[in-house]
Amino acid sequence: MFIFAKGFLLKRVVVDRNSTCSVEFSHRSDLHGGKGCWMHGSFKKAIIIVIDALRYDFIKYDENFVNESLPYKNKLLFVNQLLLTKPFNSKLYRFLADPPTTTLQRLKGLTTGSLPTFVDASANFASSEITEDNFVDQMIKQGKTLKFLGDDTWMGLYPGRFYRSFPFPSFNVKDLHTVDNGILENLIPELRKKDWDITIAHFLGVDHCGHRYGPMHPAMAEKLSQMNEMIRNVTRVMDGDTVLFVFGDHGMTGSGDHGGDSKDELEAGLFVYSPSQITSFPTKDVIQDVQQTDLVPSISLLLGVPIPFSNLGHAITDLFTFCPSWKSGSTVIKQVFHSVKALRLNAHQISLYIQEYYKHSSDFPINKYYELGHILSSAENELQAALTAMVKDGETRKLEEKLVNLRSKYTKYITEVRKICQSIWAKFDLTSITIGIMTIFIALLINIYCIRVSYWWKVDVPSTSIVVILITIVYTAFAAFQSFFIGESLTAFMVYLLGGFLIIGLCVLIIKFQVKNPLIIQKENNIFTVSNFETSVSLLGCILYFLSYFSNSFVVNEDVVILFLAQTLVWMYCISIVLDSLKLTEPAGLEPKNKRHKGTKTFDIMRFFTHPTMLVFIVTLFTSVSLRLSTVFAACREEKWNCDLSVFLLPLGNLVNQLQSYKNMRYFFSVACLVLLTFITRQWMKHYGNLNGASISVLCARYFCPIAVVCCSLHWALQGLPPKILDNMPVWQQVFLPRIVYILVLVTLFCIAFNPLCVFIKPSAELSSLQALDRDKSAVPYLFTKLKEKLEEKAKEKPQVAYGLATSYTAAIVCTVTAMSILLSMLLGDGPSPSLLLALFSAGGFLEIITLREKHSKPPSFLCYVVTFSMMTSLYFYNTGHQATVPSIRFEAAFNGFHGDFDNKIIPGLLIHLNTFVAEVFFGILSPLIIFWPLTEGIFVQWILKKSKEQEQRWKGDFILYEDGDTLRKLLFRLLSCIFIFHGIKIFGATCAACLHRRHLMVWKIFAPRFVFQAMSCFTMFGISMLMYLLIMRVDKSLDVWVSKVSQTS
Repeated sequence: MFIFAKGFLLKRVVVDRNSTCSVEFSHRSDLHGGKGCWMHGSFKKAIIIVIDALRYDFIKYDENFVNESLPYKNKLLFVNQLLLTKPFNSKLYRFLADPPTTTLQRLKGLTTGSLPTFVDASANFASSEITEDNFVDQMIKQGKTLKFLGDDTWMGLYPGRFYRSFPFPSFNVKDLHTVDNGILENLIPELRKKDWDITIAHFLGVDHCGHRYGPMHPAMAEKLSQMNEMIRNVTRVMDGDTVLFVFGDHGMTGSGDHGGDSKDELEAGLFVYSPSQITSFPTKDVIQDVQQTDLVPSISLLLGVPIPFSNLGHAITDLFTFCPSWKSGSTVIKQVFHSVKALRLNAHQISLYIQEYYKHSSDFPINKYYELGHILSSAENELQAALTAMVKDGETRKLEEKLVNLRSKYTKYITEVRKICQSIWAKFDLTSITIGIMTIFIALLINIYCIRVSYWWKVDVPSTSIVVILITIVYTAFAAFQSFFIGESLTAFMVYLLGGFLIIGLCVLIIKFQVKNPLIIQKENNIFTVSNFETSVSLLGCILYFLSYFSNSFVVNEDVVILFLAQTLVWMYCISIVLDSLKLTEPAGLEPKNKRHKGTKTFDIMRFFTHPTMLVFIVTLFTSVSLRLSTVFAACREEKWNCDLSVFLLPLGNLVNQLQSYKNMRYFFSVACLVLLTFITRQWMKHYGNLNGASISVLCARYFCPIAVVCCSLHWALQGLPPKILDNMPVWQQVFLPRIVYILVLVTLFCIAFNPLCVFIKPSAELSSLQALDRDKSAVPYLFTKLKEKLEEKAKEKPQVAYGLATSYTAAIVCTVTAMSILLSMLLGDGPSPSLLLALFSAGGFLEIITLREKHSKPPSFLCYVVTFSMMTSLYFYNTGHQATVPSIRFEAAFNGFHGDFDNKIIPGLLIHLNTFVAEVFFGILSPLIIFWPLTEGIFVQWILKKSKEQEQRWKGDFILYEDGDTLRKLLFRLLSCIFIFHGIKIFGATCAACLHRRHLMVWKIFAPRFVFQAMSCFTMFGISMLMYLLIMRVDKSLDVWVSKVSQTS
């Protein structure tokens, strides 16, 4: 995956060159003398105010708006007042951002004029210094003094550039006021001073309000009103030689998020104002669109500095239709000619850029390169002809038409270059992409081969396996060295050759493998035998899942399709079990026919519900309904135009106005679900005797988990308080409860890892004479025999009784998932957290189904089980409020228990990761129960089908696997291999689809994000699976110690 990502997610080629005043296309002898570089500066000073996430409809006045239910409408009234009263001094534009709409990438585009790539979004939380040419450095080179106030991201991008700065931490999205109030406290006093040329202020309150509450909350109206007063105060202290730019770096969705490319995220607002005239064309009702990159050439030329070298923006022509240095008045010819001059300089700057870019990268189309050069040359010739005509004939109507046509040519040139750069911006490394896909496929084949062989616990390692391991190691090292150190070269052919040889060899070994020793793999246990119905359907599901990655419609509607596949597989087991049960002469749970009265025909309700057919139908229906109900918590994505945002995905504090009535109802429902989830697992442990005794694991399960549930519930209650009350609370009160949950959960997990056994021995006065046993001897039958002898002898003193011994492995897993469920519920928030209860119902129902299946003496089929379990994992990724898009990432998870001023990004990154991949963590912890749950015979099955006393005495539960350590490791190995195979198929499909559609229109919107999310999902699932393997081995080791102690004391 790393090799593929290295080739697929490449950054664009950066041209390391800066613009200077000394260029051939600029004439310093122009009438304006030394008052500008390239072009006369219309203004000496500029105030740049960035209102983060200022969507266009936030700033645009709507005369027809009468509904007060939209808090963000018509709050910036002063802007509208300036547009009406001073039409030649103010302009309003719809400011179109380039995706991804993350703040860091927008700031790069707003200062350099360049376009970001998709992979740049990953750097949103690790800002590094911008070395590419930008207007900040250009202004410093021209001797201008800069001040900055606000978002400290600027300090990482431009360290040491500002004469005076007032940075404030920006990561805490729950803090609406610290940054804004800090700016407002210093902004006006700094503007009144005369020691600055450029002042930049970056407000974050609107963006944070969107993240925390969304645009529909009353807090948004308060924040926009605050910005309205700020703009009013700034204009009062402005001089006539100063220009003001107020704009948003991006918009926000209906839920307050951003990062994608939906209409609401891309449309920001741009307001330009100066006490002196800035345009000859007043603002009209027609909406004017400008790209955000257009700000760079516009502000550069207005201030008389060179345009940054890598700029691809188009100077806003409206701002160059008036020149304050005109002495003979303004005419239409002058207005048009002034805008043509600006566009000409803009076009020549871009021409220099593509010439230099063409030298560094061969991916620029050569035919387009010469075609664009011809357009620019033709425009230059026409300009010379127009200037000659102006001198000869004066200002004529024909000259005006020529200048208008000339302006259109320069505009066409700039626009065409931008389009071409957008289409070829990222250069793909096909060598790394191919090697990455090949390596993933080889990993899949090796997993299949290892499962087919399953060799090391019975016989010596086959020589073919040693050869496979050695060749794989050589190939992996060669592939990594080729991709990360050599790059594109002829040596890549050797990697392809070695990889192809390895693929062919593995396929031959897998197909031709023959079982020579029946002890290695029993014929009926071969999970790759496709002769049965279940395996065929499961493999078909895998194939369909793999192929569907190539369809953008599937990726958009993946949650719906996975729901269908998961329910289909669940009902497939039901059909299979019913067909098998109908073949039996005497179903389990019914009396033999010779014991029934032939003459009586009475309806027995218990016999009806305990019939295997009815039993499996009930469990399957329960599982299927749980899966279907979980869709209530699914998130929407932009492409789903008919999707309505679930009320469970809104923050509790956002339930205001008409949603106020749902507030208490949702809170108590979420708390009840969390309590029920913990109660179910607690009752299970109590039922099997795993809550007896005073071991540290038992104490944690008995006391720490309930306390954590209470703290989590109280924390949710605090989040439902009105914003003003919550924000006025001391920080320690806001973070105290979540931190208690973290401590309790971490202590519980540590105790489980230290002493995972939840087993309690009830002592007796008279000990049986048990002898010390070796691990190889059968300890369990011996212990049970001695206990039975004690009962038969009716001794006065009762024998030792081991509580929870039959569920030693399962109890450790249940205790772990209980603790993690509380933590994951808190990170999800009160809204989506009930989906974890449904996930528990779904997983539990499926485990009951496979228990019923194996009661019919059918051998376990891990491949089928894992396919269904993994389908549920994929489904609950979506049904816990997530989507494979950047805007759906729930960044607020990072602030559970933390105020937001992080010294490092590890803790918030981990919390966000756990929130995003909660399904992988939850089902990854539960996955070993596929082995252990059928041995415990389940809860529902055991309750309905009562065992006889003799069966209860013989029942050993999952403790039976302790007697055969090789079998335990064999089953775990196969389970983990099947998990790796299925998730490997998913990442293989995602990589192949991303490679095939790398030039697709929707590659960065759909296929690239899907690959990134799938890669992280696989890493999470693999990591959790390995940790659970280590936990089970820890339980096994603890049982060694326990049996040894019991044997010695007996």
